[in-house]
Amino acid sequence: MMKLLYSADAIASRVADIAANLNKQLVGNRHVHVVVTMNGAFMFAADLTRMLSVPQILHFTGGSYFQGAIKQDIALSEQTLPTNFHLAPVIVIEDMLDSGTSLRQLRQMLGARGAGPITVVTLFKRIGSTATADHVAFTLPKELFAIGYGLDMDGRYRELPALYTFETTVMSGETGRC
Repeated sequence: MMKLLYSADAIASRVADIAANLNKQLVGNRHVHVVVTMNGAFMFAADLTRMLSVPQILHFTGGSYFQGAIKQDIALSEQTLPTNFHLAPVIVIEDMLDSGTSLRQLRQMLGARGAGPITVVTLFKRIGSTATADHVAFTLPKELFAIGYGLDMDGRYRELPALYTFETTVMSGETGRC
């Protein structure tokens, strides 16, 4: 049985808050690059980017998981990113910050390619994670597995408009297992 974590209204409110902050931060920029890191961030990214008032160039890294449901090793598609950002601002949109491994890799890659100021936005940050983001929509206990609003379990549940967990679910670290 699924248990509601955050309603569609709560999510919409947080996305609007983050967009308002980003719009203030980015005022006066000619454009900004937006890098969406994981498939699970697609709904969050779609809602957020539509609320931004600055022109955007969108990139999807197509990151994929290895070693199960917990982000331990991430493969980022470097070829989807420009070879030179020409010091333009970059917004990185993550679905969830766990270990921060993919974010560290991406920050290095963006820096090497001439990114201007990098702003990290995440839907979730795991409680206890040492990874940092400039804007965090929600926090999540380390052992809780979330689905909906783009997040999945074996490709299912992404379409749900709110965020849920299963009442008896804890993370096991194995693909498709909770």
